[in-house]
Amino acid sequence: MSHQDKKLNIFLSGDNFFVWDASDVRRIREEFRIVGTLVGCLPRAPRQNVQLGLPLQLMKEEVHLLSEKGYADIVEIVYKESDVTKFQHDISTSYSAQVDLFKQERRDEMKRKLPDIIEGKKKKRNKLLEDRQKNGEVIDETDFDKPIELDPDTVDIPNIHEEQMLIQLHTVPIYRNKEYKKVNLQYPETEEEILKYNVYKYFWELGHYITCGMKFGGDYLVYPGDPSRFHSFFVVVCKGYNEEMSALDIITMGRLGTTVKKTVVICSLDDRCQVCSTSLQWTSIS
Repeated sequence: MSHQDKKLNIFLSGDNFFVWDASDVRRIREEFRIVGTLVGCLPRAPRQNVQLGLPLQLMKEEVHLLSEKGYADIVEIVYKESDVTKFQHDISTSYSAQVDLFKQERRDEMKRKLPDIIEGKKKKRNKLLEDRQKNGEVIDETDFDKPIELDPDTVDIPNIHEEQMLIQLHTVPIYRNKEYKKVNLQYPETEEEILKYNVYKYFWELGHYITCGMKFGGDYLVYPGDPSRFHSFFVVVCKGYNEEMSALDIITMGRLGTTVKKTVVICSLDDRCQVCSTSLQWTSIS
């Protein structure tokens, strides 16, 4: 089986679906027009969330489409007890090393700023002595000039909390003796899921790229090409075929489309399970 014909592995973790292999992520986007969302930290910039990397998280609609078309398998890693023990040991070892590194860096910083720290402590002490003098207490004037001794190597520095430690995210499975088991995705089940999946599939089969439309007030955003090169044309809103809509709802969606400069498309499933759509566009009254 060639690389092009090889099925992709989509990993189930809890209720989420991930693709970890960079070549699979590229293939999903270029061959199958599935975009997904990168949710991982970049190795060289882990403490930011503007630019993200592997893994790629997929919506259920995307996962089911890839599985239904025979492009991918949904799998779950079966970990042995020895794998779990090794993972917990690695986490504990990493945490201990990070605690030692954190304390050493704090001590090095204290040594660099030691004159400023001592000066600050001296000012704070003298301020307390002055307050005691104002309250009538007799203070020896030599107490104001006593030196403050501080040895950074003896300062008790608290540990960092475990939730603050850095976690290494591997881009490939690190446990070579791994086993996969296929998972049957129970989707779509509800009427809403059936509606949304059929609408998603309808636009995908027309050759479009589809992403989540939540940030634009809809269910999906539909692009004529790769979202990295094109703006979306449509905001898709899924509604039941017999669901009532008030004039205010229509006006709201029309205004939404005008504001974001996109066409709002209301989609439903008719009695024959065929997708029917209606577009909303604002026009001036002459």
